Amino acid sequence: MYTNLGSRTDCAGSGRPLLAPGAGCPTIHGGILGFISVFLILAATTLAADCPDSATVKGVSYPVTERWCGKKLDTTLLAKPEQLAQLPDTLTYEDYRIYVLKETRDAFVRMADSARQSGVHLIADSGFRSPRFQERIIARRMAEGESFERVIRFVAPPGFSEHHTGRALDLVPSEARFVHTATYKWLTENAADFGFVESIPEDSTGKSYWESWHWYYTGDSD
Repeated sequence: MYTNLGSRTDCAGSGRPLLAPGAGCPTIHGGILGFISVFLILAATTLAADCPDSATVKGVSYPVTERWCGKKLDTTLLAKPEQLAQLPDTLTYEDYRIYVLKETRDAFVRMADSARQSGVHLIADSGFRSPRFQERIIARRMAEGESFERVIRFVAPPGFSEHHTGRALDLVPSEARFVHTATYKWLTENAADFGFVESIPEDSTGKSYWESWHWYYTGDSD
């Protein structure tokens, strides 16, 4: 019931990578930005040789890339169906039914009310996703011809996503331009007051992509 309602199937929710079209093929026009994009792609798809972590898709175990090594969630952190609560329709994208932990829901409602007083509207388009649903996302894309390593450039392997905890929310627009919005500015200044943190920040090492739209409820407020 709660595995996929209102959850987009990739990090940007559009089926396309966050990097600009053609960024993986540096040309004379792409210059240094093209080479930086290639570096990010290579870093994100390099298999972690000494990493014991793996993910299973349709009964097959795959080693994870450096981006995900050491980030597998302890099973005690996974949300249980009876712990979940639905976000109000007024705080979700279109007709999505989005579930998170009850305490996450309550904190998000308080934060959205506060943001609204400043003219900022917080809208979520993804919340809880089960490991099984995450596996189905990856299996479908692999069936379409993508390799496991390519898919997990932009989609967390099953067992590795913060969305499994019921504490993570993706906010609209869930793509790279979110960082330039008034919503992002307001969150950086106020989210900590409600216990939310930007848990996938900008990473200069190139091992992970900046997901400025992804916010995680820690339960610790300032």
